[in-house]
Amino acid sequence: MPEKKYPRNTLHHAHDAVFKAFFSDVKIAQKYLLHYTAKAVYQHIDFTFFRKIDTAFTSSRFGISFSDVLYETRLVSGASARIIFLFEHKSFLPSQSVHLQLLDYLLQIWEDDLKNERPLSVIIPIVVYHGKQPWKYKPFPAYFKGLPNNWQAFVPDFHYWLTDLSQITPQEIEEKTESEYLKNLFLSLKLSHDKGSVLKNWPNILTFGESEYRNDREGILLQTLTLYIFNLFAMTDTQVKTLNEHLPEPERDWIDAIPEIFGEKWKKKGLREGRKEGRKEGRIEGKIEGKIEGRQETALAITCNMLRKFPEWSDNEIAEIVDVDVTFVQNARQKLTEKGL
Repeated sequence: MPEKKYPRNTLHHAHDAVFKAFFSDVKIAQKYLLHYTAKAVYQHIDFTFFRKIDTAFTSSRFGISFSDVLYETRLVSGASARIIFLFEHKSFLPSQSVHLQLLDYLLQIWEDDLKNERPLSVIIPIVVYHGKQPWKYKPFPAYFKGLPNNWQAFVPDFHYWLTDLSQITPQEIEEKTESEYLKNLFLSLKLSHDKGSVLKNWPNILTFGESEYRNDREGILLQTLTLYIFNLFAMTDTQVKTLNEHLPEPERDWIDAIPEIFGEKWKKKGLREGRKEGRKEGRIEGKIEGKIEGRQETALAITCNMLRKFPEWSDNEIAEIVDVDVTFVQNARQKLTEKGL
């Protein structure tokens, strides 16, 4: 039977969701700057002041949402500057200059600065690309052909930092042992065009670290990455179970608890433990999930989990990652708040 083919926009949404989930983690964004940019960039960053910015911009010109991840920081020297790192990912080569999309984003950020009476922010655009063909970096003025030499000064000229995973080997990715969980994400993105390579590298992609980590932050990232691969290649729970035999026990336990893959087992276990231990959390979630079927059951479980573990994330961010309406997240947050969870 031939493998199922997905439209490009569907695939991009899957790539986009997992990228945001990982890069919305402050530690991972910091590790990217330290391991994938030049010293001339990261040596001036004050990492003691490094925070994610909640954005809800849209682009009518490009017909897409402002789907990037933004971080605000300042200079180590103490000089007054608001530096914004704008992370954007691409799973295929754009049909037009990426400068146009980035320029649209830059203008919206600067318009927001003016609206809030702030000095204009210094913005460093970053593009992470994981398509099949190499990315050819081309300066923006090069797109304007036949101009007199002295007319180049009238064309906006700005740069972006590029990480082209098509030009980085899996070995090079794995060698960056202190890059937090970028190894896991970048391996999966790089190999996402070849199911055989992903399955062959399953242990490398889904083994998350030392035995002492095992906390909810890593667990949610691990589950998110597993679901990404599971949905990308239309896998079955039996396939996942077989592959998981090659993973350490803590990773197997986290994956085994993913409701979208092992829904009935997860649901029965949650209800049984909720009754047995008399936990308020177990009773509430069991009652809610018992009334919802299929996709809603999965979405609610993941949404509640993310709300508890990342309460500082906005409703918009969680809705985009889980792929539900903002009202769905708002209702889930309200229910958890009312019950004191």
